[in-house]
Amino acid sequence: MKQTKILFISAITLICLMASLTLNAAATTPVTFSVEPFIAASQNDATIIKLRITPNSEYHFYSREKGETGKPTSISVSPSITGTTISYPAGIELPDPILVDKTTYLYEGAEDIFITIPDASVTTADLIISVLLCSEVRCTPVNKTIPVSWKAATLAKAESQKWWNKYSTITPIAPDATTHLKYSSKDDNKKLAQKLGVQLPTNSGLTTAGLTPVFSSKIASSGLTSTESAVSFVPKDNVSKTHEYDFTPRYFLQALEVSTLSKAILFGLLAGFILNFMPCVLPVISLKLSSLVAAAQIKDEAQRKHMFREHNLFFALGIITWFSLLTIVLTSFELAWGQLFQNQWLLIGLALIIFVLALSIFEIFPLPMFNLTGRGTENGHDKWSAFSTGLLATVLATPCSGPFLGGVLGWAFLQPVGVLIFIFLSIGIGMALPYLAMAVVPELVTRFPRPGAWTGALSQIVGFFLMGTVVYLLYVLPESILPSMLVVLWITALAAWVWGRFSGLRFTKRRNIFVRVACALVVAFTIFTVFKATPQAKEWQEFTPESFFSELQQKRMVLDFTADWCPNCKVLERTVLTPENRARWEKEFNVVFIKVDLTSEDEEKQKFLESLGSSSIPVVAIFPRGDAAHSPVILRDIFTTGQMEDALKKAFKE
Repeated sequence: MKQTKILFISAITLICLMASLTLNAAATTPVTFSVEPFIAASQNDATIIKLRITPNSEYHFYSREKGETGKPTSISVSPSITGTTISYPAGIELPDPILVDKTTYLYEGAEDIFITIPDASVTTADLIISVLLCSEVRCTPVNKTIPVSWKAATLAKAESQKWWNKYSTITPIAPDATTHLKYSSKDDNKKLAQKLGVQLPTNSGLTTAGLTPVFSSKIASSGLTSTESAVSFVPKDNVSKTHEYDFTPRYFLQALEVSTLSKAILFGLLAGFILNFMPCVLPVISLKLSSLVAAAQIKDEAQRKHMFREHNLFFALGIITWFSLLTIVLTSFELAWGQLFQNQWLLIGLALIIFVLALSIFEIFPLPMFNLTGRGTENGHDKWSAFSTGLLATVLATPCSGPFLGGVLGWAFLQPVGVLIFIFLSIGIGMALPYLAMAVVPELVTRFPRPGAWTGALSQIVGFFLMGTVVYLLYVLPESILPSMLVVLWITALAAWVWGRFSGLRFTKRRNIFVRVACALVVAFTIFTVFKATPQAKEWQEFTPESFFSELQQKRMVLDFTADWCPNCKVLERTVLTPENRARWEKEFNVVFIKVDLTSEDEEKQKFLESLGSSSIPVVAIFPRGDAAHSPVILRDIFTTGQMEDALKKAFKE
């Protein structure tokens, strides 16, 4: 029994000791600094201060080189001393330990940074240090001012030190501007607590739980002693300026610039004609030629010429119609040329139409109304076929027209609407010119070779051109919707096969209607399902003290303390604080999401963070309505979506 009591007391003592050590460790910054000055006789008795930065074992910090993540280490010297330089060792280029898809430059373990002061008469200086320390769960920005003083006569020689060779190989740079000012964290936190109407607890009242419902400030967590001061960046006031943009441009190809209506019309006709030979249009123009070749199979010469003229006229009409519609749309909605192709729904629609046309050419299923191979005559659809082909060719030509129409449209969009319409019509007529010419001289139909086995091969080659166009449109679409688009294309191909296999002339009209409507509905349902709009979260509100205090107790708020240099914060944004999750929580809890951006040092925001009992990020603070707003629920470091939901339910249990 006595041994049991001794073991019990020993265990309790050990637990208390470990808890004490944990609290003490949490109350200090995870880094130590040491400085030691030396004299360099080879540099006219310049003083070299060796600054050693030693993070705790689970932390790393970032070198001077700017990577894709993190915040570069920064050293300033106060007062500013002419000729002073900083020698930062090169960091190790590695994937960021948190965001492994990003490359950054790290210091792993302790690292020495050298400050060289060439003025031998200087014997004191303040080193202003800014360093970002990150572990697997948190990032802690540390700003520190270390006063250094020395007597030249007592300094050791730098040349005899082990680090001298390393120092000699580093290219020094000028110190950063001393834009830091000292402030008292303790006094400021008291003022903020008074403003919020809460009382700061003593250290004994601190809790290390993941969810901390105490609106407090851990003064000790800042790692400051009575002889050390935190530093904070004080940004300069933003000055609103009004700039006058008054320039006289000099164009590199002045001869191609447009300044008169006649020149605009001439260039419009020429540019429209050249569009017939652009890669965007070639697949559809190939179909057009295939149709003209098919016309040569008509034995009656008069009928053959009539069909040839009619086909070309309706093809040209399709081109001019599209340019007319485009003019109306651009002028009505004040859009820029080519801006229509920034609409992903237009790109999706074009990809589907061209994909369906290619399937029809490969005879997966018949689509007479959109038959582009010249076989629509026998079904009475040749006019529509020619007209739709002209429309499609012009739609595809739009993204290829920029290099030829830049000067014309740059001048045209500054003119009255009537002039703009006239110029657009000239572009359409220029593109339609070859087909209008063939309509005027229908005898040209005799120049086309007689159809044969080779026309079937030509038709299939055109089908592959169309499939290539589909691939191009998929490449243009955002990557995020590419998997959904592939599903839609697969279902469309399946529906086209069912259409061709289970409907046609050998089946009843009722069956044909049922099968074709069912296929169309399946494709429409697939599009609706895969592209169904997910709830969109509102944009993050930017934190300002004025708006925060005016809404405190009145609204439910979630404040995210984050920074661009904090990889842990970015992980949370990708996994927990996603737009989908925020949209769901906004609807369920009627909560406002506010971002407190600490990318640039900000005294007010840093005070706010410390008043919530933290000096590292990420931190999420959940403020309910009413009196409970003075006791927000706190989530720190890395947490899951489930923990976030539990915290919201706990905070808003009003």
